[in-house]
Amino acid sequence: MKLSVELLDNEVKSAVINIGANNGYVEAFIAEDILHVNVFNKEGDVVHDYAITTKDLRAKGGWTAPKFEPTLD
Repeated sequence: MKLSVELLDNEVKSAVINIGANNGYVEAFIAEDILHVNVFNKEGDVVHDYAITTKDLRAKGGWTAPKFEPTLD
């Protein structure tokens, strides 16, 4: 699966992750302190949507930076 991320020039500045050439995509954006995640199929239909306030997300510990491990050379 090849993933790419684009910042779209739209009203909510959503980030989109394409899931392969023919497999749909995932869209994520924050509007009015709510994180929205939408999963679209290859036809462009929403097959799953999820929303959570940023306050609730932080309370669940889900607001963290990724951790990177050093490479062994």
